[in-house]
Amino acid sequence: MKPQNPETRSILAAEYVLGTLHGQARRRFEHWMKSDPALRREVGRWEARLNPLCDTLPAVQPGPAVWKSIEARINPSREAAAAEKTTWLGSLAFWRWTSFASAGLASVLLAFVVVSTGPSDVAGPEEAMVVVMEDPETRNPSISVAWSPEGRGKPKLRIRVIGHAEMAPGTAWELWALPEGNQPPRSLGFINTHETQWVEVPEELRHQLNKAAGMAMSLEPEGGSPTGRPSGPVLASGKCLKI
Repeated sequence: MKPQNPETRSILAAEYVLGTLHGQARRRFEHWMKSDPALRREVGRWEARLNPLCDTLPAVQPGPAVWKSIEARINPSREAAAAEKTTWLGSLAFWRWTSFASAGLASVLLAFVVVSTGPSDVAGPEEAMVVVMEDPETRNPSISVAWSPEGRGKPKLRIRVIGHAEMAPGTAWELWALPEGNQPPRSLGFINTHETQWVEVPEELRHQLNKAAGMAMSLEPEGGSPTGRPSGPVLASGKCLKI
């Protein structure tokens, strides 16, 4: 069913322009546009807003991983088996910072889309906290998290899983806040492979959440980490940004 909520329509239009709307969802959106002039206009507004930013980007030489990915799509029979994920090394500094490099303008734009709350002619929230977490191997954005630092009660995190993620049976994805300094990580709960989802965080963690330096997601046994700290490999991490 075609969405009628202006907020949902605007978010879908922005993700369509950015290219983060994939597969059947993208084809369905294009089908909706054929009979919906207002939706086409919303796409046009996002194109006018985002496309000029491309002119500000310097030329970048694609890395070996990009060419490898292109070759794998052209010749899928030659695609090499995926390398095993790095095991947990017990070093907080290692997993906290190894994948914290910036994902570039595309990630910032993606984060902006995640927290967009309405059509382009409606003002959004004054402030939002966003995290674009990267895969430590490919350096590609894999999960985005957004929430409002304002208000009271239990913060609600809007989670966006990018791509077609899979979770092995008997495992769990646990989300962690990484405080500043040498404070230990704090569990924020579990996420799944759904493209868009919400996670409600305990109210007592609001202050720590808003002051966190970053976030990470680790692979844990079903039911979560048995130690209260990340015990498995970190599948994604990123810095917290206020926009």
